[in-house]
Amino acid sequence: MKRFTGTIALEAKLVWRYGIVAVATVLAVLWTGMLWSLPASGAHTLVPYLLFLDTAGFGALFAVALLMFERVEGTAAAREVTPVSPGEATLARVGMLTLPVVAMAVPMIVVTVPDGRVWGALGHATAGVALTSVLLVAACSGLGARTRTFQGALLATAPATVPLVAVPALHLAGVVQSPLLWAVPTTTGAELISRGLTGQAGAPEGLGGPIALLYAAGCAVAFCWWAARNSTTGLAAVPHRTGPESAGAAPVEADRGPQRGAALRSARARARRPAAPGRRAHPVVGLARYEFVGVQRDPLLLTVALAPLPLALVLRWTWPVLVEYLRSTYGFDPAAHTPAVFGALVLLHIPVMIGAVVALRVSEDIDDRTLLVLRVSPLSLTAYFGFRTGTAALLTLGGLAIAVPLSGLAPVMSPGLVTAVVLAALFAPLVVLATAAFAGNKVEALVVVKGAAAVSVLVPVLVWVLPSLWWSPLLVLPPTWSLLALPGYPADTVASLVILLGGLAAAVAAAVLLARRIRSRLLT
Repeated sequence: MKRFTGTIALEAKLVWRYGIVAVATVLAVLWTGMLWSLPASGAHTLVPYLLFLDTAGFGALFAVALLMFERVEGTAAAREVTPVSPGEATLARVGMLTLPVVAMAVPMIVVTVPDGRVWGALGHATAGVALTSVLLVAACSGLGARTRTFQGALLATAPATVPLVAVPALHLAGVVQSPLLWAVPTTTGAELISRGLTGQAGAPEGLGGPIALLYAAGCAVAFCWWAARNSTTGLAAVPHRTGPESAGAAPVEADRGPQRGAALRSARARARRPAAPGRRAHPVVGLARYEFVGVQRDPLLLTVALAPLPLALVLRWTWPVLVEYLRSTYGFDPAAHTPAVFGALVLLHIPVMIGAVVALRVSEDIDDRTLLVLRVSPLSLTAYFGFRTGTAALLTLGGLAIAVPLSGLAPVMSPGLVTAVVLAALFAPLVVLATAAFAGNKVEALVVVKGAAAVSVLVPVLVWVLPSLWWSPLLVLPPTWSLLALPGYPADTVASLVILLGGLAAAVAAAVLLARRIRSRLLT
């Protein structure tokens, strides 16, 4: 027992040290303030989805980031020779990542339910949030332990967590009602959240409810056991690099046959051969080639670059159905708030999504000490970050060019819409720079990315619902300027050129400040 409490204390220190508690506190304040500022009907409709889709999954990505960071630092291997069992370590981590989630949910519930139902809502909804968090954290920990890189872990966890999130969301919305939905254990967590906040029971009648709850609890135990088992087997399966190539590279080359192996050796020989005078490629070109190989190995960036197309199509097909459902069921008409939804789910969501992936690649380079090589290489730090931020900006512009017209949420084409897209694309490079400026490892990088994601959702809502006197301090945030140019927002009467110049000035000022901090951190 003393060993287990010591493990919990260690996990608590990690959660505090890497800013997970801090970002949970900030998000709780921001989400609670947003819900408090919304009309009662809108807040009551939104809070179940916000608790399930955002708050309950808060700790899942941090579990993967902590796992990968410990692998790089050697902490995971060191734990193998301690008396702490894999099960104790897993339970401690799952518990310490679930506690902030429950703490975040409490004020959000209190400000949205009537006074007479606060305690009942707290009991059901926090139980649902905690159950969902345990399932997602354990599932992501088990899947992440079987991968070699952080980007590989994200690719592995995404397909598995989609049904754990999408199926209960359909149940919450009432779009699909089938006994088969309860085979997904997170449906029980979503049902507990909905029952606590709305007072309506959607669980099976009779013994169906207790059976579903026991099934979900059993799945949570099974997921934790599986994550604990993978924490040791996955570590042994990961190849450790001992030189220019990993230990497992030679057998792979041998399996490809003698001709393929000879071709690879010839290519490597040509790569080692010095370039002819006058034909030496720019160092950025070499970095681009390296990134192309990296995309083939860990195609997360390519996947996210293509994600705006399905995102836009999903919004185009589901938004009219969702509007009609909320209007007929809850008496709440979200169609009047379409500009705010477009700003949060398309205009600023895509820059954060792409910028986060590029930022995580930078964080991996920092963790692996790759940036130290720049001090003795032809590639300068400025060129490196210019390539990274330029990649983020170009991919974001391409993604917005696809998603804006296809989403069905955008206003008609106008200079204001073009200005909004251009300024929104500048948000992605700022996410990359902010991550490099304030994050020293993958865990802290996720903290920064989570903060940027909160900005992308909160700023469109706050600018939409608050008077100008209240949201005007948000102009220090560059993403705010892209919203001002959107038709329907309070400042859409201002000339697009003025908004463009103001947004560019805010973005350049933020980039200069972040670049100075990056240089002081990485060159001292």
